[in-house]
Amino acid sequence: MRGMAAGRYPADVLKADYLRAGAGLALTLAPFAITIPHPVVAVPCAAAALLFGAFGARTVQRQMTRVWMDETGLVAEGPLGGSIRWADLSDVSLRYYSTKKDRKDGWLHLVLKGGGRKLSLESTLDGFDTIAERVAQAATENRLRVSEDTRENFLSLGFYVPGVKG
Repeated sequence: MRGMAAGRYPADVLKADYLRAGAGLALTLAPFAITIPHPVVAVPCAAAALLFGAFGARTVQRQMTRVWMDETGLVAEGPLGGSIRWADLSDVSLRYYSTKKDRKDGWLHLVLKGGGRKLSLESTLDGFDTIAERVAQAATENRLRVSEDTRENFLSLGFYVPGVKG
């Protein structure tokens, strides 16, 4: 199913994430390069290094992902990719994560489930709004019940999803 190219994650977003991951790894691994740190320092630094490493791996995964969409479904090509047919869509979640207290900066995280598969996309993906619109349409067609937060997040993008979980 290779139809309309929906998008990929832009290089400028990925570059910033690579810099964050690299800086985090450098800072958390520096004590190990300088000396053998005391366990009180080593354990938190190692734990933080694992988190920054996972963030870096997630950034690589996003860089390698290409998303395709057509009238039959959505495909994410790349590591941890998969496909979901619109007719098989059984659950949708659209959450907003804020980076500031005033909730003006942040990103949306879209999770789709169906046909035994799960796909996860972030709003930094080029073409995210087009995908979200089609997901809202499929959720409506499939009469899915979504959370109030998911419904409100779709509304913030200008798309209506009627069913609300009780």
